[in-house]
Amino acid sequence: MNILPKKKWHVRTKENVARVRRDEAKAAEEEQRRLDRQILAQNERRLNLLRDKAETRMADMFGVASSSTKDVSISNESGHVNLFQDLEREERKNLAGGNKEYDEEKAREKKEWESKMGIQVYLADGSSELDKKGAWYEKMSFRKAPEKKNATPVPKLPSLVIDTQQKSTESERKKKKKRRRTSSSSSDSGKHKKSKKKKKHRRKNESEDEVEAKKEEKLRLAQLREERIKRERLEAARTHALLNPEAAKKNEPTKPKYNSMFNPHLAR
Repeated sequence: MNILPKKKWHVRTKENVARVRRDEAKAAEEEQRRLDRQILAQNERRLNLLRDKAETRMADMFGVASSSTKDVSISNESGHVNLFQDLEREERKNLAGGNKEYDEEKAREKKEWESKMGIQVYLADGSSELDKKGAWYEKMSFRKAPEKKNATPVPKLPSLVIDTQQKSTESERKKKKKRRRTSSSSSDSGKHKKSKKKKKHRRKNESEDEVEAKKEEKLRLAQLREERIKRERLEAARTHALLNPEAAKKNEPTKPKYNSMFNPHLAR
């Protein structure tokens, strides 16, 4: 494949292909290292579990405490003296299973930071339903009931007086309604008449305008028609003259020759 040198962005150039291969090889090496570390950690964890089981089994069989054996044994399998064997074992356990205290502390710090920044990790985060703490407006305020005063009873009017008052108020209300209806009907009728007159006048004006517009349109169409007919006649005459030049020459007016009989004094 021939790729122009200016197209360095092309995926098939040698440099880009080599770069991709290098990146793929590097990624494969890193993945292999990660897998090796994982396998090593799993093997160490299994070895530690087997050693712990063996120690407990030995302690059960021979009655020897595991702490004494741990304190005494300072040499590893190769025979070298290791004073920090217990610390290394605990560190391996932390690497395999993780440090719980450290993880809890990190999670607490992360939660505090998210709450300060206002980030909701899950639904209802920071709400009263999750915190189980009601807001001040959700709490009921306990108020004392007002003390009943010894009010004197209001004397009631007789029923006949109340009935007469109600009847008078009803009659007045009915009269007011009738007045409103009559006034509204009269105003509506006046408005209706005015609107009718306006509509009639508007229709008349519109009809006159339409008639004038139609007349103007007819005159304009007649003028355009005459102009078109004249133009067609001129075009026809021109085409006839082009097609028949001899006939056109015959139709042309000829200039008469000079005759001496009309001007005898000029002939001398």
